[in-house]
Amino acid sequence: MWLWILIAVVLAALLVLADREIYFYEGVHLSPRIQAWLYDRWSKKYDTGKGESQKQDAEFLAKPLLAALTDVPAPLILDVAAGTGRLPFALLREPDFKGNVIAVDISLGMLSRAAAKLAGSRDRVSLLRYEKFPLPFPDESFDVVACLEALEVMPEMESPLAEFARLLRPGGILLTSRGTEASGRKAKVLGAEEFTRRLNRAGFADVQITPWWRLFDRVFARKPGVLSPAGIKPVSELLLCPKCRQTGFQQQASALECVHCGRSVAVNDRSVIIYP
Repeated sequence: MWLWILIAVVLAALLVLADREIYFYEGVHLSPRIQAWLYDRWSKKYDTGKGESQKQDAEFLAKPLLAALTDVPAPLILDVAAGTGRLPFALLREPDFKGNVIAVDISLGMLSRAAAKLAGSRDRVSLLRYEKFPLPFPDESFDVVACLEALEVMPEMESPLAEFARLLRPGGILLTSRGTEASGRKAKVLGAEEFTRRLNRAGFADVQITPWWRLFDRVFARKPGVLSPAGIKPVSELLLCPKCRQTGFQQQASALECVHCGRSVAVNDRSVIIYP
């Protein structure tokens, strides 16, 4: 009898831990493929759960970002952990936004939802499914790197912050977020001062942390230097070949083909690039 009680207690504890890991920490301690699978499952209802915060996207994300880019008429933006495309969706609704966005996420389900939301603007938004760092782009490629509500669900922050600094042009802008104490993720929450120190150590300056919504603060920072805009470039000119590590692809029927070595990168029927 006591053995069965012990087994029941252990099973209950494992279920609680699994629930907390999957739904509270969003699979942060699991492998990227499992995390991608979880987000695939959540993708259809993801925007419903984020509905209240997304009502503020124009006021708290798109407009402030464009205000910080007054000298960059057509910014080239990388959106990391883009999810269902909330940032490009908000930007493309602003008449003053003339730039392009490359949106990257580990979840094909999330990117499929983004493709549906952004169907009328796919000439200005490219979608890329990719699972790890470093990202497949050359140094100093982008005027802006964004990563919203995602640092807390990455194994650690140092590698992504270093990668964002690598990809930004001197003078470029980082738009990210700090999980607040209200989220309850004690193991992943950093106070504003410590969060600023982490950004400074990664090479960022002029850190501005602003209350956004209950679970997150909005964060702006700059890479030191004077910004010389990247100019609008298609993803085919920016993407590094997984084989020869050079840039330059040509569009085929359902793939991008490297002009140097012929390696193909698949493109699915929703125009999502599936990087190997």
